[in-house]
Parts: sequence; structure tokens; C-alpha cells
Amino acid sequence: MLLGAFLWKNGWIVLGHTESFMGIAMEVVSLLLLMDLLMYFFHFTAHLPYLYKMLHGKHHEHVSTNFLSLFVLHPFETIGFGLMMLALLIGYDFSVVSISIYLLLNLIWGTIGHLNREFFPASFDRFFVGTTRFHNQHHLDESKNFGFYTSIWDRVFGTYK
Repeated sequence: MLLGAFLWKNGWIVLGHTESFMGIAMEVVSLLLLMDLLMYFFHFTAHLPYLYKMLHGKHHEHVSTNFLSLFVLHPFETIGFGLMMLALLIGYDFSVVSISIYLLLNLIWGTIGHLNREFFPASFDRFFVGTTRFHNQHHLDESKNFGFYTSIWDRVFGTYK
């Protein structure tokens, strides 16, 4: 947060002024897809043996996930996610409304993804949605399903199950 405030104060991050519903919707979808791609690579990298043991393994002790599982993260993982977000904010002037909606969706999606209860019908899998079932499969087979919001990148890179 402090780095983000510093970057904003020094003109590296500029907040946009998108006000139309369609413009905000496009920015939120862009944030979701771009962060999903970055988080896919970050999550995949966190599963490399050395990093997994040091950083990400604690999260996977939750084989049967619950609402707290989302928050079992090494501080470096949290910093990494924040740095990815800052990189996107430096690259494009997203509006405060779009960023706020994205962050709310991120919290809701992450919590739902770890509840160990499916809220979506099985047919949602064909829409590339990263459902609870999709993420639980990752906790059972750690070599598959690295995506967060979608299964798009897992399908593209051959890690979908």
C-alpha cells in the first residue's frame, strides 16, 4: 500500500476518470483477465519445489478448504500479488470505481473459491469460470488448475483438470 501511495504521489500511477457504465465494466473485465493471467504465472511459479517449500506449501495444508484458507499466505505472496496490481496500475489509468469493484470481486471470488461448497452448477465449467470445484481440484492435485478467476490460462497452457 505504501509503495502504491508513493507511486501515485510521484505521478507513476494516475487514476482515470471513467464514468460510463460500459467503460467501468470494460476496465473491471480487463483487470480480472490481466490479473488472472499474472496470478496464473505467479501461482505456477510458487509451485516450483524450492519456492513451494518456503512460500506456498502452508496454503496447501488446507486440503479441505474453508473461508480462512484464502488468507493462509506467506507475506511474500501477498506482496507479489500487490506488485502485480501496481504494475497494471502503472500501465493504464484505471478509474477508482473500477479498481474498487475489482478489489471487491477479488475478495468475494477468493472467499467463494475456498469455501469447499460449490455455488455454481457444473455447467459453469464450460464458461471458463474458476469455480470452487475448479480450485478444490487444485488443492487435491497441485500440478493442475493454477488460475484464480478463470480456467482460461490453464486450458491454454495445458494445466487444466
